[in-house]
Amino acid sequence: MINPIRYKVVAKGDLKPFKYRIKTFIPNPEEDDYKRGYIVRYFLQKANDSQSFVYEISKDTYGKFVDNKLFIVKTLDWRIIGEDSEIRKSNLASINIASKKLKGIKLYLPNLLQFRKK
Repeated sequence: MINPIRYKVVAKGDLKPFKYRIKTFIPNPEEDDYKRGYIVRYFLQKANDSQSFVYEISKDTYGKFVDNKLFIVKTLDWRIIGEDSEIRKSNLASINIASKKLKGIKLYLPNLLQFRKK
């Protein structure tokens, strides 16, 4: 099925929504993040394809796409301090909340202990 928003954009020749290239981003927690106990992670997925790839993006890129109807964006809090079982439980809860909006995010985040301080 053709996405009506995309059709209107292409038919008018207005390609402004496509001016941003999606750059993936890998967070690098800093000491302040570890003191706080979590980081905020930012994600993006095509709005018209729930099976499309989920991209992790920077906060700046998130701001550029937040009002773009062609993409779904979502943030989630990612715990990085605590007992392993607590971190897993907390991060799984965040993923479950985000997966209501981004169907493929569970595949993108298989390591629930990613970025934890050892």
